[in-house]
Amino acid sequence: MVVLVTGSTGFLGRRVVRELLERGHEVRCLVHTPGRERIFAHREVEVQYGSIGDRTSLENAFYDVESVIHLVGGMRLSGSNSFDTVHREGTANVLAASKEVGARHFLHVSAIGAANDQAYPYLHTKWLGEQEVKKSGIHFTIFRPSILFGEGDQFLNVLAAMVRLSPFVPVIGSGKNRLQPLAADDLARCIAISLSREDLKGKTIDLGGTERLNYNELVIEVARAMGKRRMRFHVPVRLMRLVAAVCQGILPRTPVTTEQIKMLGIRNVAELGEVERVFGFTPKSMKGNIDYVNSLTFGDGVQMVLGGRPKIISNP
Repeated sequence: MVVLVTGSTGFLGRRVVRELLERGHEVRCLVHTPGRERIFAHREVEVQYGSIGDRTSLENAFYDVESVIHLVGGMRLSGSNSFDTVHREGTANVLAASKEVGARHFLHVSAIGAANDQAYPYLHTKWLGEQEVKKSGIHFTIFRPSILFGEGDQFLNVLAAMVRLSPFVPVIGSGKNRLQPLAADDLARCIAISLSREDLKGKTIDLGGTERLNYNELVIEVARAMGKRRMRFHVPVRLMRLVAAVCQGILPRTPVTTEQIKMLGIRNVAELGEVERVFGFTPKSMKGNIDYVNSLTFGDGVQMVLGGRPKIISNP
């Protein structure tokens, strides 16, 4: 069967494509920017160019598609892309194209904390995207992961940049907000497994890793992986939001956004053991599996702080 993957060249997408290929699926990648498909081996996948914001461009990509894995989303959007246009309208467009060809399964990646609360635009539009999926009439499986880690990630590498640049690492607020880091490779495995699981249709599944860690502990683990000892200093949330807002106005890219800061007070955890219970395997622990942060150089760190995007960071 043909499995179409949106967001196929991104941090999670390339891992999902690899899992699908290893399991013998015929994969078609919807690629927004020509050239990014070069990360895949020649003729390894079928490529169709298109945008989730343009229903007409989707028509050529969805022929003979039986299942759709929708991964497009983002915390850092620019230009005409807003949280609503990507997370809600984009999802609705992909669903319409899926329905047109009679796709039998729609697998959608949302986020833990997605809720009908307009105070948090990212999470609210993620929730709106979920509602589009649920009312589409297509059999669906929705995944709500905690923060993802892995080579090329945009979270632990930011911490690694601060560890690399200074003996003092800023922590926003108390640093006691809890997260449950999940390996992107393991989420990709869960998604691939779900294609053949009839019992997971109609389900919304919160997923996290093997341990719950607060932000302070994450800084310690990243520093330990880099062989560094670092002091932490706490910055008031209001001050950091002001700094982030100013930076967003003058830099092309900032290490942290105002929306990310706003969400720090929300617990980002799932039930422990959910991956084992639902998918039958134990996900990788973050501890001992983040050596990739050592690849980040001093120059990479400076580039990230100044709004750049070093090559070690995967495409969104």
